[in-house]
Amino acid sequence: MKQKHDSNIIKKAWIPTKHLKAIINKANYYIKDESFVEKKEFIDCSFSGVIENSELEQNIFRRCTFENFQMSGCLFKNVRFNDCCTLNTDIKHSKLIRSEFNDSKLLGISFDSSIGTEVTFLNSNCQFADFRKTKFKRTIFENCILREADFQGADLRGVTFSNCDLHEAQFSFAILDGTNFCSSRIEGIKIQTQSLRGAIVDYHQAAYLGARLLGVKIR
Repeated sequence: MKQKHDSNIIKKAWIPTKHLKAIINKANYYIKDESFVEKKEFIDCSFSGVIENSELEQNIFRRCTFENFQMSGCLFKNVRFNDCCTLNTDIKHSKLIRSEFNDSKLLGISFDSSIGTEVTFLNSNCQFADFRKTKFKRTIFENCILREADFQGADLRGVTFSNCDLHEAQFSFAILDGTNFCSSRIEGIKIQTQSLRGAIVDYHQAAYLGARLLGVKIR
């Protein structure tokens, strides 16, 4: 019950939509020269290049493409990504606060060593995504494809995976105390017995994990 309560109090990104400056259809639009980006709505824009130590606050990215885009040491606060697409994109060593990824294709995106609070991933394809050594609090993945995603060494205490596809996802050395996997597909998940301590699973998941880790068959 505690896990359910925690996931219900996740706050959505607060964005004053009436006061956003619209930037529409800017091919190869660069924000790398701006250290602080605030109250903008990027629509059908393309991003590439390298950004370091920038702050993005109260922004919306709608139908944007991020290709060969590298971001390191950045702050995302009250930022929403809707129907976006990434290719060879890294968001490493960054901090995310009340950030949302909705209906997006995040194939192979890297959040390596990033930290986040109240982050939501909704209806997004995160196959092959890299979440190694991340530390997310009050975060939910809902209706997401996370096949072969990499969570090695991640601190996922209190994170919820709701109706997600975690087929062959990697969770070795992850901290999963209070992590809720109920309702998600976990076939082929790569995990160590000690990493499961404190994780929340349903009956069928428990039977599958027990059979696999113990090497027994259930008929």
